Amino acid sequence: MVPVRSLTKNRSEWHSLEMLRHHASPEIPLLVHVSSASVMSGFVVYNCTVSSLTSKKSWSVSFRYSELDAFRIFFIKTCFIIFIKIKKFLETQWTCHDPNCLGSCQAVREIISAFFPKKCLPILSSFQGVVTSRKLKFEVVLTHLLRCVLLPVSAMKCRHARQNLPGNIFEFLGVKSDADRRSVLQVFIDNYQDVTNAIHKKDLRHSNSTTVGCMVCLCDVNLAHGHQQCDNSLTVLPCKHMFHRKCVFQWLLFQTHCPVCRIRVCPKGVTNHCRSKRHAVQWWLSDFDGDLLHPPISKS
Repeated sequence: MVPVRSLTKNRSEWHSLEMLRHHASPEIPLLVHVSSASVMSGFVVYNCTVSSLTSKKSWSVSFRYSELDAFRIFFIKTCFIIFIKIKKFLETQWTCHDPNCLGSCQAVREIISAFFPKKCLPILSSFQGVVTSRKLKFEVVLTHLLRCVLLPVSAMKCRHARQNLPGNIFEFLGVKSDADRRSVLQVFIDNYQDVTNAIHKKDLRHSNSTTVGCMVCLCDVNLAHGHQQCDNSLTVLPCKHMFHRKCVFQWLLFQTHCPVCRIRVCPKGVTNHCRSKRHAVQWWLSDFDGDLLHPPISKS
């Protein structure tokens, strides 16, 4: 793969809230489907199937409406206690409420709030129409939350959200493996290391250096270790700049170019925008010109 610096503008699309309800993002490495609902002890339980496109694994998680509503309440509001399904309290706040937020925390909260199904009388909660409507809305909410942490997205420009939102969403959905928690660009770059590993080793044998400076944290990267899926391992972008895996992976949550030379590290995509009812805007990239989860083998 030869990186190129493109002078053309990215394709861009705008979505209303209603359009976003039907918007598909096939590049998301994790898929969630509210597959069924059942009544247990007088309460409706919603059963979700979570599937990983990278590991080909799938698992199930189940929630009552009250548990999903607690998830929503403590995601939306300024609060420091989150009550989740396993009856454990976590002292955290997932998104920031800073009016000068560098990301799009306000837009994410408003979009989730707009899609979340409203409460109804307990006697109505088991009606088929209510259950069907809630299944669809829960799936839209969970899919958008995964979109917020697994695609290059404005929400991850906020450092607070970047440190808190992904881990809590993954825990809520039962995503245990670090490999299944990777964003689409992180998967793409990991795969790039695999198909070019032999070339990098040959280049390093002809080099007198044993370390190189990571241009994100400015600390040394040990060239002898090569690429491993651990935080301090060597990661090489298509432009040949080298970084700590952890450092560049944080960058790739909201950027698609090298932090040093600004060359694009992946195929072009469509920049999607959604404006909430209060005019807060969130953007994310999708519909890439190529399969980022299974990139072709480089011939270089």
